[in-house]
Amino acid sequence: MAFLTATPRLVVTAVFVCLLGETARAQPSPIEANIKAVFLYNFSKYVTWPAVAIGERSPGEVRICVTANDGFFTMLKAAVEGEHIDGKPLVAVALDGLDAAKACQILYVGNSQSADGKAWLAAVRGQQVLTVADGALTDDTVIAFVRENNRIRFDINRAAGGRRNLNVSSKLLRLARQVRDR
Repeated sequence: MAFLTATPRLVVTAVFVCLLGETARAQPSPIEANIKAVFLYNFSKYVTWPAVAIGERSPGEVRICVTANDGFFTMLKAAVEGEHIDGKPLVAVALDGLDAAKACQILYVGNSQSADGKAWLAAVRGQQVLTVADGALTDDTVIAFVRENNRIRFDINRAAGGRRNLNVSSKLLRLARQVRDR
């Protein structure tokens, strides 16, 4: 009889542990977040934005934006602190609204399939913003982080970059796991 009363507790405990494991997997580990932050910094070295039109001011900084002010933002800020690209300082920015995303050169949205991710990507559609997300490539995502064999890799949607007038270096294309041209 003791076995019968213990079994429901074991089942409940096992279910709880499984659910806890799923929750833990949904949140990126600090190591994974740090790797992604460094990737974002390195992407800025291998993507060029077009020259601004006559009469427009060139931005004085390269803004790498994230959609939440959290632990990932802190890691990104540390990764780009004191760094420059073409003489312009890299600046980590935690966005507080969709309109602010248009002033970014790089925008990391997290999960591109979530409602928030889709809204952020739509906010910069047609803008000269390098969009980066987690998961599969979409028409609005230029670079997508993917997990393969317990490693963080990335895919590139060269067509999406072209629609945004971004030039992705052949060096970065060679490092990509997959390059999509359509």
